[in-house]
Amino acid sequence: MEPGLYAVEGPPASGKTELALAWAREVLKARGRVYWVGLPHQRAHVFGRLGREALLGLEFLSFQALYYRLLAEGVGLRPLLPGAGRVALVGEALKEVHGAAPAPGEARLFARAIAELKRFGLGPLGLPKEGEAGRLRRVFLRYEGLKRGLWDYDDFRHRALRAPLRLFPKPHLVVVDGFREVGPLDLLFLKRLSRKFPVLLTAVRLPEDLPRYRVLPKREVRAEVWALPNPVEETRHLLRALKRALAPRELGGEGLDPFEVLVVAPEERIPGLLLLKEEYGLPLFDGREAALSALEGGERLLALLNPHPTGADLLLLGFEALGRKALRLGLVGLPALEKLAGEEGLEGEFRAFLDLLPKGRLGWAGYLEWAEGVLDRLGVAHKPLFLERLRMALRVSPEDPLPWWRSLLLDETLPPSPVRGVAVVPPLRALGVRARRVYLLEWVEGRYTLGEREDYFFLEELRAEGFDPYRLPKRLRGLDPLFREEMASRGEEVYLLYPEAGLGGGYLPILQGERPEPLPPASRLEALPEVPFTPPPPRAKGPPRHLELLKGLKDCPFRAYLLHLGLGQRDGALGWHLLPRELEPLLAHPEVGPWLERHRGLWEALRFWEYWRVQDGLILRLDAVRREGKRVRLYRLLPPGEARLEPDRWTEWYAVGSLLASGVEEVEVWLWPWLGEPRLYAKPFRKGPDGRVPNQAREARQEALKAYREWLAQPLLPRPGSACFGCAFGDVCRKEAG
Repeated sequence: MEPGLYAVEGPPASGKTELALAWAREVLKARGRVYWVGLPHQRAHVFGRLGREALLGLEFLSFQALYYRLLAEGVGLRPLLPGAGRVALVGEALKEVHGAAPAPGEARLFARAIAELKRFGLGPLGLPKEGEAGRLRRVFLRYEGLKRGLWDYDDFRHRALRAPLRLFPKPHLVVVDGFREVGPLDLLFLKRLSRKFPVLLTAVRLPEDLPRYRVLPKREVRAEVWALPNPVEETRHLLRALKRALAPRELGGEGLDPFEVLVVAPEERIPGLLLLKEEYGLPLFDGREAALSALEGGERLLALLNPHPTGADLLLLGFEALGRKALRLGLVGLPALEKLAGEEGLEGEFRAFLDLLPKGRLGWAGYLEWAEGVLDRLGVAHKPLFLERLRMALRVSPEDPLPWWRSLLLDETLPPSPVRGVAVVPPLRALGVRARRVYLLEWVEGRYTLGEREDYFFLEELRAEGFDPYRLPKRLRGLDPLFREEMASRGEEVYLLYPEAGLGGGYLPILQGERPEPLPPASRLEALPEVPFTPPPPRAKGPPRHLELLKGLKDCPFRAYLLHLGLGQRDGALGWHLLPRELEPLLAHPEVGPWLERHRGLWEALRFWEYWRVQDGLILRLDAVRREGKRVRLYRLLPPGEARLEPDRWTEWYAVGSLLASGVEEVEVWLWPWLGEPRLYAKPFRKGPDGRVPNQAREARQEALKAYREWLAQPLLPRPGSACFGCAFGDVCRKEAG
């Protein structure tokens, strides 16, 4: 085959890869060598297509690997600066330019802009000196200075444009396939390479001035569109369809090989599909791009480095008791977890979690020593990779490197793993890959897009149309329809599924579909009789947490039960709930502090949030109590501006009766609003001449005991009504307001 550039253009599914494979087969059968240049995730697909024919001599390379090999044979190599290293070095440049360590997100923004400029052959000196572009220019210049003897990915491309064309072993054909379009500098390199070797380039879009060897016509792809009621039904129907497709023919299936089937889904839907693979017995493979943190122990390290730890993070780290409670309550952050640990008696677990974190600012050597110990305790594999990212983070932010360390671990990606089963991939990972059958989830507007948007640094008006090697191209090119066409043509048979509605309302489908025929059950759970599970109604096994919860029985017994479990409740009125645990911050407050100092003698003598178990078995929660011999003062702590006892409140009256019956001579009830003055509610209560307690106390006890008997006797079921509109628990009971 003569040297030259053979450019083939064609729409998606027009046979470009089939043509490239045919050329490769011809060369391989003649014992020649083929370099196949594509995206890394296409490697297994290409080898799978040619491996069935037992052909040897094909080598799969990315553009980067091809440049690397050319330079290794010619001018020599420099150490590679990986993607995370580029972000860290840009962060260091930002720090030197602006005098303060940037956030990882800001450094990532500048790193992407620098990568785009270098990808199109632009340097820092051609940029404007003012505005945000001027900031980028200064950071770009400093980045190149800090890089010194290192090469980033784009440096390899620039050097390859000038390197001698020596490749070993010598290829008899270079195939470039699987790209929607090729960048201008890559195209210049291919033109130069084609002077010495035959180069077959296939793409969906090629520059207008590039001579075409062939233009392939569009081919029709068999596609069906299925409309399902909601995302749950969509997922279940997909899994049933997969089960039927993979089942042997003698069992009523289609007998497809798992490697012949591909599932494309939005990235956030993939974890849910993988979660159900055990239930359905399907060999689903996670085809998402894996970060460095996906290595063994990496998830535990990310959980530890989370600046706002959650219950899920604690569970990953092995703190199960505290983690489960925090997860159930939806708590986030160290202060909330510390409070929960104190309330539940789990201070030991919380201290063990804190022991994993660094104590203060440790300095460069201290952080590395701490990290080595933590990586060992968490069982992290490949320690040198993780420690290298920490060193990068320390260069940017030596005082607080942990946020940077976490970000760099998420930035660095791992090479694609070999596919093991039915690949479930996000849209971008489906490019350049074809299968016999493809299922696409959520075929609705807004889901399959390239996310085109204006650039932060350079206006769209300053960008160029077409393929100009030394100007930035426009960002807004309207390529979404072409991208959707590519997605809908990834297989010989394509099934497009979409939900008609979700939690946020109805969806607008890209193509209108029909309801598919029902499929037989595909899991044990689906095969069970359709008898809905109804949990047994909750019943009380003892008194409620405190007496006032019994008043809620008449509105909704189920809400009273949830409050009894400690959900959605705090001790005391607004302001008072901070005492006595948050006393120091309150004393330092400019408004609250003087008020507390004025009443110091009083509140120091009080016992806040007292729980009393009375003779009837009930529990009273008293806001504040002061005992002076046979005289007791009860304080009802109220919100700001209020100074009256609620007419339907039982606790204080019940306490008055119980105290007088137990030998206390006098009981006073005081009302004390936040930031206000305490006031005696009524004259002190004493026993009557006949030994009887006050009428209010006797009536409160009778009503409370009646409610308590109902609490123990009846199931605590939801009671729909007007109370539902103000319920803090929302629709947790799944009952409509009546």
